[in-house]
Amino acid sequence: MNITEDNKEAINDIPINKNRIRKVKRIENNFIKHFIICFVLVFLAAIFVYKTEIKNFITGLVPTDSKGEKKWEFTLPFNTRRQNILLMGVDVAPNADNPFEGARSDSIYLVSIAPHAKNINIISIPRDSKVYIHSRSNPDKINHAFAYGGIDASIKTIEQTLGVRINHYLVVSNKALVEFIDKIGGLDVYVEKNMHYNDNTAGLHINLEKGIRHLNGAEAEGYLRYRKDALGDIGRIRRQQWFLNALADKMKDPSIIVKIPDIVKSISKNIQTDFSFYELAQYAALAKTVDSSQIKVATLPGEPSQRGYISYWILDPDGVQDMVNKLVYGEKPKALDRPVEAGILYVPSEEAKALELQKELEANGINVNLRQVKILGHDHIAIHNFDLPNETLNGLKHTIYFLKDKQTVYDAIGINKAARDFTVVLAGSSK
Repeated sequence: MNITEDNKEAINDIPINKNRIRKVKRIENNFIKHFIICFVLVFLAAIFVYKTEIKNFITGLVPTDSKGEKKWEFTLPFNTRRQNILLMGVDVAPNADNPFEGARSDSIYLVSIAPHAKNINIISIPRDSKVYIHSRSNPDKINHAFAYGGIDASIKTIEQTLGVRINHYLVVSNKALVEFIDKIGGLDVYVEKNMHYNDNTAGLHINLEKGIRHLNGAEAEGYLRYRKDALGDIGRIRRQQWFLNALADKMKDPSIIVKIPDIVKSISKNIQTDFSFYELAQYAALAKTVDSSQIKVATLPGEPSQRGYISYWILDPDGVQDMVNKLVYGEKPKALDRPVEAGILYVPSEEAKALELQKELEANGINVNLRQVKILGHDHIAIHNFDLPNETLNGLKHTIYFLKDKQTVYDAIGINKAARDFTVVLAGSSK
């Protein structure tokens, strides 16, 4: 990706090791729980509002395919087979009667749930990933698959690219997101830097100042779609995770529940899914009971590439295969044969906390590298080594009080890297 005057500010905001821009993977232990709570709640409400008659209730138990035809079979979400679920957010299409016709996928996630929900993993697929789209001869961006052939083309393309089987899908248009945020009264989000961007052709106008901001629906869409970063789509994926954390906090407010029927009426036509009522109920129950510390989130590894005016994310075949083996097929991480190495990145205002954390980590036998940085985005824990044992980080979160609620992301690219295995980023933000 070419670095221009427009994205120099983004580069200065975060410490980047340019020699390490090779692979991106990511772990974040609250993402899927938050997503399920926010969207499954809406789906359940839709069913109870619109399917009160017995006939409709029974029909609602039967999933449909992409053509709207009933599939008279039942697949329990948490049986002896792993379930892979495709979650997608798509652009608003010009056709108001069918917002999904001709739309492109703006965000793509593959959620993999082990038998009996023993573990839940999620893989973020960059929209610029260069792949062969199902039934087309030339490679293209993976987000174009939905525009070419809807959910069927997207599913087949991802199955062929990753070598997995997708069992279910859930698609939400960005129009549904805008209306959803407005209906719940807006959302408080920590904007990590000034964001200014105007695209009259796309109808996108972003004017956000750094700090905690109360965003309406259009502003929230701008925050999520902003791509004026040194890493383009990778930075945007990261913001989606910060946003979902804030949304999960908002959904804890009981007053939001009474607004659900009205919300459903507004956004129901902007959602596609093949989930049945029974399956949705099962996943809603899962969101309440799952151990979020065991959830892993990663981004398909690769590197940016520019061809003319078109930017791509070139997937690393070996890295993708390794990620799929671990997160979908359950391959165990390799055992470490050395002491764990941790880093602490902190802004000047967080120095006291950084020094306290250094002592705690060293007391747990971890080698620590301490580094002060002028500007950082969000507080989080960045994992750089995919073979870092889960028990290591989980144990630290139980013994060090201010690590317990820190968001965890996989950061093998080195955006925030101060050590070999993981880095604690103390940016001074509340989230």
